Amino acid sequence: MTDFWLYSVLLILVGMLFILWPVWKMRRQHSVDRTALNVALYEERIAELGAQKAAGEITAELHDIALEEAGKLLLEDTAKADQARRPTHRGGPWPIIVSAGVLPLIVIALYMSWGNPAGVELLREMEAEPVPADLVAYIDRMERVTQVQPENGEVWYMLGRAYLMEQRPTEAADAFGNAVARLGEIPEILAQLAQARFFANGNQLDSEAQAALERALELNPREPTALGLFGIASFEAGEYQQAISYWERLKAGMPPDSSGFQAIQGGIDRARERLGEAAETEQSEQPQISLRLELSDELAEQYGDDAIVFISARDPNGPPMPLFAQRLAKTSLPLQVTLNSSHALMPGVTMQPGQSLQLTARISPSSDVSQATHQAEPVEVTVGEEGEIVLRIAQPL
Repeated sequence: MTDFWLYSVLLILVGMLFILWPVWKMRRQHSVDRTALNVALYEERIAELGAQKAAGEITAELHDIALEEAGKLLLEDTAKADQARRPTHRGGPWPIIVSAGVLPLIVIALYMSWGNPAGVELLREMEAEPVPADLVAYIDRMERVTQVQPENGEVWYMLGRAYLMEQRPTEAADAFGNAVARLGEIPEILAQLAQARFFANGNQLDSEAQAALERALELNPREPTALGLFGIASFEAGEYQQAISYWERLKAGMPPDSSGFQAIQGGIDRARERLGEAAETEQSEQPQISLRLELSDELAEQYGDDAIVFISARDPNGPPMPLFAQRLAKTSLPLQVTLNSSHALMPGVTMQPGQSLQLTARISPSSDVSQATHQAEPVEVTVGEEGEIVLRIAQPL
């Protein structure tokens, strides 16, 4: 700032010089002795009259009369000069001099009011230190830039990113909001705004963040921050399939060997695990029958590994057609088996708590159940009833 004020002072002095120079010049002109000038003219006139007399152009009498007239004119001119000079000097040059002295004060006051000394100082600092020492210094500089240039949307965006890096999501959301207001609906900024609100709201998407993300994806369906954040929000809400969908779209735009790709793939794998666990939990909560299926040692040796085991459940008081059935490989026995509504053979058939069913199992050398040769002794059970159920295939049909 020192050089700035030095140049300012020099400019002010030049301005004052332009004002005071005419005053000084006028004073110098007024300082000329008008009486001395009139005397010089009078002496010149006397010399001229003397020359005319000597040449015989005028008589001695005319010479004396002209000389007397010249003396009277000298007195009259001197008196008139004095009278003309008095009004000119009335009041003196002091108002102009005072105005010249006040001018620098007015200029400085106007600059401090309308000018931008903070911007000049900031510019000098940025020239001396282009890169701030740390994140705190960077944020301090960006904050001062927003004060100097509050309509600069790019600076607001940069400040928002810095706030997020320092884990100040509330302030980051405000900064990104200012950036959107000045730069318009840019997908990247909308996504960053939503992310800041998400963190500030305890990892929850509020209505404004949701709207910002939807708008970002509307403008750019592949916006990475929006896809990643929607995936996180869906995962946290237990919507694992939706999270996988968002993350698969995000992963498609990444190099397979990048760390970001691997991180997203890890999230997809965890979502699939949670999805499988949820399916198992849902299945375990359905009405079901759990039993142990075994094959006698004799039949195990008799049948090859291609043999198929069929387990079925029918209404003991209804037609012989089974309601539920499951097909298993002979090599999987012995096995703990679960039957539920997903094993129904006809649409609309569901397993109900307290329902009575007759269980049996058969073994066939092929995939055709009609060629079965041995079965387990039928067992009647009640859905939801506690107790161990064992079906052992041993008796011939």
